[in-house]
Amino acid sequence: GKKLHDNFCEKCHAEGGSSAEDDAGILAGQMMPYLEYSIDDFLSGEREMSKKMKKRLEELHAKYGDQGVQMLIHYYGSQR
Repeated sequence: GKKLHDNFCEKCHAEGGSSAEDDAGILAGQMMPYLEYSIDDFLSGEREMSKKMKKRLEELHAKYGDQGVQMLIHYYGSQR
């Protein structure tokens, strides 16, 4: 998950998703069900995202599928 974060998410979700100063939202330490529901909402179009986020998330999903998304969720959810 860390490699996926570094390749697809780090530019907006700095410091492993733990920075509150990047205005992108803290992902590190969130509960995994919350992360799963949120990413599902983004991928299904039920929740709006920026063009940049949409592009990166779609690239990640196209290349790594649901397994890649789960790896990312576990990376963020395992941080404390």
